[in-house]
Amino acid sequence: MSLKIITTGDGSHSLLNESLNETYHSVHGAIRESIHVFIDHGIDYAFNLNPGPLSVFEVGFGTGLNALLTARFAGEKQSKIA
Repeated sequence: MSLKIITTGDGSHSLLNESLNETYHSVHGAIRESIHVFIDHGIDYAFNLNPGPLSVFEVGFGTGLNALLTARFAGEKQSKIA
């Protein structure tokens, strides 16, 4: 497998699997995609239903972007997310 770091439309980076010509995130914006899908429609949605500590289960670590954005969200909300 041959991986290459690419710059996406929002200036953030993602990985391109050159063997499959597949990217780990949208070529239009890796950070914006993760914020929209994982944070806005996942973590923040759940937090608004129950602002207490949250537990998250995600299959596959990938580039770690969702974990990084979740840690940032937890810090901003001063909440515990495990």
